[in-house]
Amino acid sequence: MNLKDFKWAIVTGGSSGIGREFVLELSRRKLNVIATGRDEKRLKQLADEVKEKFKTQVHTFVVDLSSPQKVKRFIEEVSSFEIDLLVNNAGFGLYGEFVKLDSEEIENMIEVNVKALTVLSHHFAKQMVQRRRGGIINVSSIAGYMPLAYFNAYSATKAYVYYLSLALWAELKKYNVHVLCVAPGPTRTRFFERAFKDQSFRTFGKLMDPKQVAFGAIEAFEKRKPIYIPAFKNRLISFAAKKLLPDRLLARFTAG
Repeated sequence: MNLKDFKWAIVTGGSSGIGREFVLELSRRKLNVIATGRDEKRLKQLADEVKEKFKTQVHTFVVDLSSPQKVKRFIEEVSSFEIDLLVNNAGFGLYGEFVKLDSEEIENMIEVNVKALTVLSHHFAKQMVQRRRGGIINVSSIAGYMPLAYFNAYSATKAYVYYLSLALWAELKKYNVHVLCVAPGPTRTRFFERAFKDQSFRTFGKLMDPKQVAFGAIEAFEKRKPIYIPAFKNRLISFAAKKLLPDRLLARFTAG
């Protein structure tokens, strides 16, 4: 699928990390981008960088995707744009024993990782189907390939994204709408700081560069691949989790 035929893209969670790199890479490829995020200052800096480097259009929206009302308002605010590509990148994780996690934070995570992604996908997919052109990139995680103790609810949300994406890939291809599921491993973003909060943590080996993840994902999208897992190590982990190891064993192993 050639992105040269696309004019406008939406990237959620675009103010930092993988989302920011999606905005930059799509702009480099001459798409106009609507970027959402929670950090107004970072969004403005990103917009200034895009305009200076690529001379493309970029609009930024500060949106709290944990609020269904604000998601609905955002959809209304961009109704005048013909969206060719939706990148559902926004998401966050929580680490800890399930019974000790804050229930409101769990609900917010499900709103962002699952509900907002689903609502946005449903809304824009309908428009793409009518035009017989478009695409959706959903950012999942290799955590979605296995039952991760202490990343319990988070890994469950990413499993949802994985299975929804594959189902939509199969359903929408007849309308010339391509859906890609991106499942990165540990990446150099602010994910760990938010997931662990005040808890001490160590990163899991060498972290991936978010620029590499975004670039590889866009390349995979153009090749119409249904799944993109960056790095051989992560592909090996996902293969073992899906094909070799029973879920019960994985859950017990990650629980320590």
